[in-house]
Amino acid sequence: MGKNNTKNQILRKLSTDKILDAALFEYVNYGYAGADMDRISKNANVAKGLMYYYFQSKRELFQKLFRIMFDNAISLSLNILNNCKDSTPVEKLAYYLYAIFAENKKNPMFIRFFLRFPFDTYAVFGPDNWQEGIQGSALQIKALKEIINEGIEQKQIPFMDAENAANSFWTVFVANLFRYSKMMAGKEQDEISSMQNVAGFCFRGLGIDENVWKSALDSIIYVKGQNNEKDN
Repeated sequence: MGKNNTKNQILRKLSTDKILDAALFEYVNYGYAGADMDRISKNANVAKGLMYYYFQSKRELFQKLFRIMFDNAISLSLNILNNCKDSTPVEKLAYYLYAIFAENKKNPMFIRFFLRFPFDTYAVFGPDNWQEGIQGSALQIKALKEIINEGIEQKQIPFMDAENAANSFWTVFVANLFRYSKMMAGKEQDEISSMQNVAGFCFRGLGIDENVWKSALDSIIYVKGQNNEKDN
């Protein structure tokens, strides 16, 4: 009985993971309104009846997907901030961009999801719980706000409304990273140049001198490059 139960749990996880992966692909390409459960079932290679056994409705499936993506983003942000906790505010922001850029390279759908989701939280979570749908983004903005406030206090960043600045920083970054990723899809690209271009849009909005943020970003790129060479 125990073995059968374990086997069933494994099979359930494999099936639900395939469904969620297919749902993410569907979402970043078509949005919530355009997402089709038949396509998700087909792309997941899971029978439609079984899919509805695990997720009773399209909304339930996408609520699960959104929560997973938010949890992943929060874990990534906490890991990023922990890795640069002893750095200056500008270095923290540069490291944040570098790490998200690397995550996007590994999983391009990550940024595409976060570009789309604000438009769908109400539809996915409904009128009573829609605020849950923005919790993941709110926590990211809170982390950026704290870094920007620190930079203002240390006079590395000109005085401004930190929350508005954090919102703008994240929005500009996501939009430009998505644009560069789409533009360079299937083409060879100079990753460092692309990263600097994207970062430039973000840091200019904070009024940080180009030499300052470039120096911080270049140092991170150099250190990471050295570490990668050692690992290889």
